[in-house]
Amino acid sequence: MRFPVIGTTGFVAGLVAVHFTVLNALPGYIMGKARSRFLDAGLPTHSWQMSPRVTPQTQTIVRPAPDLAYAICLIDLSGGSVTLSVPTWPEYGSLSIFDAHTDNIYAGSLDARQPDAPGKLTVVVALTDQTVTAAEGETVVRVKDPEALALVRRLAPSQDLYDAAAALVPISTCGPA
Repeated sequence: MRFPVIGTTGFVAGLVAVHFTVLNALPGYIMGKARSRFLDAGLPTHSWQMSPRVTPQTQTIVRPAPDLAYAICLIDLSGGSVTLSVPTWPEYGSLSIFDAHTDNIYAGSLDARQPDAPGKLTVVVALTDQTVTAAEGETVVRVKDPEALALVRRLAPSQDLYDAAAALVPISTCGPA
């Protein structure tokens, strides 16, 4: 009777070990694959890039919202902190930062309709041990690993609004602080 208990305990312990391994390893693997895919496609680090307007032909991820304009910046903090500066938008807009494990570690509004909207949102991204000097009104976001990703979403259901969102990319910054 003792052997089935040991077998069951071993089986449960194995399941728990696999569960924790998947929870800890899989997100980093997914983000690593995503970064590799972006780099292989020619997306440079520290540079905002606008994604094509979402259509069935341009859809490369599962269920992107066709009424949103997306811009992405790959962040590498191995050389120091990075400053993101993004203009606000007259409709819904957001700036999100994802760490190397796919965790959304920051989400800020770009909605210019909000009270006291600053005209632009500035965020400094740094490793937990990096020294950072932030100006008044700037937010400091800390991450554990040097790889991160910033994503801007703006409501742009028409081609004209998409073009207006795309015009903001050259005046947005994503680079060493």
